[in-house]
Amino acid sequence: MINISPILVIAFAGLLHASFQLGVALLTLLSGHSLGSHRSYRKLMRLNFAYLFGASVVTVLLFSGLAYFALLGASSFMELQWLVPALLNMVIGASVIMFYYRRSKGTGLWIPHSMAEYLSKRTQKTDHVGEAFTLGAGSVLAELPFLIGPLSVAVLYTLSIDGSDMQFISVLIYCLIALSPLLIIVSLVGSGKKISKIQRWREDNKLFLQYAAGSGLVILGAFVFVDKFMGGNI
Repeated sequence: MINISPILVIAFAGLLHASFQLGVALLTLLSGHSLGSHRSYRKLMRLNFAYLFGASVVTVLLFSGLAYFALLGASSFMELQWLVPALLNMVIGASVIMFYYRRSKGTGLWIPHSMAEYLSKRTQKTDHVGEAFTLGAGSVLAELPFLIGPLSVAVLYTLSIDGSDMQFISVLIYCLIALSPLLIIVSLVGSGKKISKIQRWREDNKLFLQYAAGSGLVILGAFVFVDKFMGGNI
């Protein structure tokens, strides 16, 4: 048995969630378009907070939904509940290392060009908080094929903790860490930092983020496999 607190595993899963960049990219575009359109500071921050709220709501709903399905199958599929997320994280991690970013300059992601163009136009036309909320929610759903890995592990380790209070704290820790890049960008934009500097940092560090996320997911999957199978915890 590996003697590591479930809270640490959940926090690590949240960190891997935070390393994915679609939500950050769309928030950066939204802020850039808002500044380019000479919107007021108040309007800019309203849109950014609405975007952040949309991403937060969907993240919590996904966590809750996965927990519900995990509880439904707890008695019948105990081994699969741990085996599938373990293998899933390793496969997703390898995929991230291979093709998460496009092999070109800039910070182009894995999404098809047509979808990227649509999202860019959508952010440019976003002028109301409802649209910004939907955009933030959609950014999480669009990246679900990658996020499902760390999310599923965080959910299972949360359910393994005794006490509803500690489970609530675990969910809070995961969501705060997972959403921290959006929180940081909203804070930076609100304090007057230039979008170009944020974008430059993303471009300069994209390979680090890509390989850190990919290898982290592989490590997380391997840890779950060793902890729950080789450790005999099923």
